[in-house]
Amino acid sequence: MRISSLGLLGAAVMLGSCVAVGALAQADPAQPPARRQGRGGRGGFGLGARFGQLTLVNVPADVLATELKLTDEQKTAIAAVRTKMRTDMQAAFQPSADGTRPDRQAMTAKMTEINDKTTKDIDAILKDDQKAQSVALVKNLQSLVTLRVPLQTYSDLKLTADQKTKLAAAAAEVAKDRTAKQAEVAAARQAGDQAKAQELQRAMFGNGQPDDKALAILTADQKEIVTKYIKDNPQRGRRPGGRRPGANAAPQT
Repeated sequence: MRISSLGLLGAAVMLGSCVAVGALAQADPAQPPARRQGRGGRGGFGLGARFGQLTLVNVPADVLATELKLTDEQKTAIAAVRTKMRTDMQAAFQPSADGTRPDRQAMTAKMTEINDKTTKDIDAILKDDQKAQSVALVKNLQSLVTLRVPLQTYSDLKLTADQKTKLAAAAAEVAKDRTAKQAEVAAARQAGDQAKAQELQRAMFGNGQPDDKALAILTADQKEIVTKYIKDNPQRGRRPGGRRPGANAAPQT
């Protein structure tokens, strides 16, 4: 089975939901990774592991390069690490000689192993000051993931320290509410009420649009940046309830 870089994000998305690990959002630093929620870099928000845990592996390449001021040598090295990750994930998805495909538990373990190694390899490429900056960067981007704000807009938004604090607080509220709704979705599905389950999913994910709590924190100019990005990069293949066909797939280079 062939896995694209977006397929990577998807794989990592599966990983994110299973073990709180993310996928790539646009893998190569040379070209500005999410399950395909549209498709991370073109036609999507690059949300990473569908509201899961973000890591250095998921951070869009252009954002990583801009925010950490990566050198050309570092960009090339990180691109190579992410290329190897895609190759390793591709191999992990291949069926065995007898045609048997890996089971979910084995796949999750393998994805975790690959993700952890990639994170360490990327971290090893960074200088000490960049490593410190990357911790804050991932934290700020995680807030955007939760609030459904396209990660690729981060550098252009030029968020203030106060806005970052407010977005983190808003993200915590949304995450808490989403956890409660997930339990309701599970109960509705168990009861066979798919209509209610889809309605709850729409409330949880807003069909991919930014959360109102995030928009209330952004300035008019910042909202315009987000609106323009979404307009220029429409999400594709979405189903009602904020889900799309092949929902567990990864980022694009």
